[in-house]
Amino acid sequence: GYASDGGDSSAVAEKLTSGVVNIFATLNEGGSAFAALKSDGAVVTWGNSKHGGDSSAVADKITSGVKTIFNNGFAFAAVKNDGSVVTWGVPTKGGDTSDLGDKLGGGVETILSTWDAFAALKHDGSVVTWGNSGYGGNSIAVASQLMDGVVHVFSNPGAFAALKEDGSVITWGHVDWGGNSTAVTSQ
Repeated sequence: GYASDGGDSSAVAEKLTSGVVNIFATLNEGGSAFAALKSDGAVVTWGNSKHGGDSSAVADKITSGVKTIFNNGFAFAAVKNDGSVVTWGVPTKGGDTSDLGDKLGGGVETILSTWDAFAALKHDGSVVTWGNSGYGGNSIAVASQLMDGVVHVFSNPGAFAALKEDGSVITWGHVDWGGNSTAVTSQ
């Protein structure tokens, strides 16, 4: 992946002349960035360096093998062909997963996002979260319910809802965005 801090760098432009299959963007009041996914699984980034335009810290991990990219307002999360995840952008808003150990080292099926957090649904039905704790990045209160049996995860700008195979729903994130469903749990 090539990183550029804004501007119309000829190095980025050269990498975008062919093979791009999709483009993803971060967007917030502080700046925006783009990440282009190429047909060979490489990622090219540009734009605001703090908000995902600079992927140099993970460049060696996104030069090939990337299947798809997910974004929130501040960071990117790339899922590789082996089901592992690579992140970059604002560290506290989803750009850093170093404290998760190997939880994202494989088996990731898809990723959902709030404004500044991510939730990865794994093939084994478990969910891993990271990013801004107040907006769904911290799911510790419901962690035991997210260890297995999740079939789908939904998100809005501030909260997540997980649908389990038994038909129950688990929520977490900002209370004003639906992150606390205890009042309707029995329903």
